Amino acid sequence: MANLDLSKYGIVGNFEILHNPTYEELFQAEIDPANEGFEKGVLTSTGAVAVDTGKFTGRSPKDKFIVMDDTTRDTLWWDGTINRPTTPEVFDHCKDLVTTQLSTAKKLYVVDTFCGTNEDTRMKVRFVMEVAWQAHFVTNMFIRPSHYELANYGEPDFVCLNGSKTSNPNWKEQGLNSEVFTLFDLTRKMQVIGGTWYGGEMKKGIFALMNYYLPL
Repeated sequence: MANLDLSKYGIVGNFEILHNPTYEELFQAEIDPANEGFEKGVLTSTGAVAVDTGKFTGRSPKDKFIVMDDTTRDTLWWDGTINRPTTPEVFDHCKDLVTTQLSTAKKLYVVDTFCGTNEDTRMKVRFVMEVAWQAHFVTNMFIRPSHYELANYGEPDFVCLNGSKTSNPNWKEQGLNSEVFTLFDLTRKMQVIGGTWYGGEMKKGIFALMNYYLPL
């Protein structure tokens, strides 16, 4: 969908957008010989595509932080271990790192999904990334809207921007755990990811949000 406006997320550039690509489109993109590094997908003998997520073969929970503001100050359990606070300014910095990376891409994937089966409580979640197999991952892990539902999808309830190719060199002075980051701003309803290629950061991050929103 060429008229999809990503500038509202801070992503501006001369890139192609594949909005809700098919599995065949993702498959061809994953095994493209031009792919480099962890973007590469390898076709196995079974016809499946195998990928390498680098040093992270699981989530990095110590790199997850949530913006503490008027929305979350009294609605989250700030235990300092699982739910750790950061500031809107740090979130802005990391978001800028991600959007700068995404803005320089030749091609971006935008995947609109549902999280939750109950129409009264499910969330509309939009994922934006540069890597085809990450788009494939969320297409598998979340509920795919029907053609009718996509036509009436409107604006998402939450947006995840995945900038796995970037990292944060200023993490120490910002009070983060490392150059890797998974940050949430529940006021702006956005997640930004950098420094890790592990796809589960997207899945588990949104599932954690459901644990926050559903009891409210």
